[in-house]
Amino acid sequence: MTVVELTGTDFKKIYFPKYREFQDVTEDTVKDAKRCSDTFHDFLVNSPFFSGVSCFRVYDNDLFSFYKQAERCLKSGRTSSLDIYSQWVAICGSSMICHRFLTT
Repeated sequence: MTVVELTGTDFKKIYFPKYREFQDVTEDTVKDAKRCSDTFHDFLVNSPFFSGVSCFRVYDNDLFSFYKQAERCLKSGRTSSLDIYSQWVAICGSSMICHRFLTT
């Protein structure tokens, strides 16, 4: 995917987890978050343009944190949405900034 091809819609569809606020943490949550995190990180590492844009680096870190927290929670049996809420809020905020960057 080149710089020109990444739209706000593509970003949301490809790189944003399918998790919805206040859902319990499930194995599917973790798998999808890992897929999004790995895919976005690979995209970012291979894109000189986007890797130079700070909001995308922040999103990469926030997405990875969300994935790791969801994974830790699932492994420890803590599946309440409250256990991943702060990471969810972080990726929602940083993704909105990335989306705004792509759509302006």
